[in-house]
Amino acid sequence: MRFSDVRETLRSIGVVMSKRGETIRLNHFGGLEDTAKYTTDLQDALALGREIAGPRRAGASR
Repeated sequence: MRFSDVRETLRSIGVVMSKRGETIRLNHFGGLEDTAKYTTDLQDALALGREIAGPRRAGASR
């Protein structure tokens, strides 16, 4: 799975994903720093993004 694929998947459920160096940042659209999550692993980013979106939104993309 590529970064762009994960980013598009998460975008469809309301989560923004960006990358600086090896660090991947996830948050709600318009979310503040205190709600952001960070990881360096793409699979972990997908799981965290679905967690951020919540059970209702995360299930919509499956």
